[in-house]
Amino acid sequence: MRHTRNVLAIGAHADDVEIDCGGTVAKHVESGDNVILLVMAESSYTSYNGEVLRTKEEAALEEALGAKILGVELINLGFKTKEVPYSSESVEAINRVIDEYDIDTIYTHWSYDTHQDHRRTTQAVISAARYVNNIFMYEPEYPAGRSYMGFRNQYYVDISSTFDKKMEALKQHKSQVDKYGEDFFLRAVEAKARHRGYEIRSDYAECFEILRMFEDRE
Repeated sequence: MRHTRNVLAIGAHADDVEIDCGGTVAKHVESGDNVILLVMAESSYTSYNGEVLRTKEEAALEEALGAKILGVELINLGFKTKEVPYSSESVEAINRVIDEYDIDTIYTHWSYDTHQDHRRTTQAVISAARYVNNIFMYEPEYPAGRSYMGFRNQYYVDISSTFDKKMEALKQHKSQVDKYGEDFFLRAVEAKARHRGYEIRSDYAECFEILRMFEDRE
């Protein structure tokens, strides 16, 4: 008999989880697992020239709408965008969530991601989740994936049944869809899911690099 899992899906910013593992998260929910969506940053964004691309209020609304569609509980730790730390503060904040919800499965950013918030989030996760049996790093989306290292697609999840929910949750992040261009952005996310699906002979898939995985055969 399958055990109910306590799942923690972590993103540095609002929309990261929806982009990279939203279909997998939705499958966990459909299977009856308990899922927490943890966002590290308050997720407003201002470019180096002062242009405001997403306000704090927009980010809070968008992440709440996305989490509602996925059917997950949302927690935001409130770190400053572009300054998410790898520190005792961030490690202990994640550790507290892991302990409170008895987490056994974690999805987080790829450790060689080119965004500093993404990379430091995973550093903090690795430290905080030292006793968690299952940790998967999700495939990054351009431009965050343009690293000097190659992502290793080791573990696939068929998301054909939850792809529409993934995309609907992603569309709630209107500021980001507008930032990258609706056709460009959404088509690119779909294309990657189709390509990964093709590799396992399904319609859509998401894939992960395994940091740690424990198979319970009971």
